[in-house]
Amino acid sequence: MIYLRIIFVLLFALELYQTKFKKKTDKWVWFLIVVVFVMYGYVIYLAYRRRLVVKRKFSPKFQHHFSKI
Repeated sequence: MIYLRIIFVLLFALELYQTKFKKKTDKWVWFLIVVVFVMYGYVIYLAYRRRLVVKRKFSPKFQHHFSKI
């Protein structure tokens, strides 16, 4: 059971690393919350994530390059 907790925390740490928060200290706060409360902390994180994370802007830059055969 302890191995599952360690794997879960590592996967959550990877998710936090890839996420851009509005405040830089939020990453450490959420990491500590999830380490202490594990599954309950993750459920709380999912509930509040939209409010804390910087929204990505949609800006497609598609370039069509057709090569001649």
